[in-house]
Amino acid sequence: MTDTFNFSCTYSIPETIANNIRSAQFGDGYKQIAMSGINPTSESWDLNNNSFIEEAKRLRDFLISHVATSFWWVNPWGEKKLYRVKSDSIKTSFLNNQYITTSFTFEQAFAP
Repeated sequence: MTDTFNFSCTYSIPETIANNIRSAQFGDGYKQIAMSGINPTSESWDLNNNSFIEEAKRLRDFLISHVATSFWWVNPWGEKKLYRVKSDSIKTSFLNNQYITTSFTFEQAFAP
């Protein structure tokens, strides 16, 4: 069974749309472009969470365990999709000994 991400996040966050395309440029200026693959468009989200240390620990554990395993998340558009945590994107900042800011990136996944 696939987990669901239920932590609160800051929604002043950028969405990045990536398109996987193939192109061929010809000498006369003509350029031929075609989408590549079954899922040629994917999205990623840079997110932040501000929480006290107990919740920050639970969030950290969730993020670490979902780098290679997908989970469900409802993005700010209201779309429920599968995502994974981008490798090397988890960063924590201790504002004091009890309050922590965690930043991370979700990348769209297409299989559990």
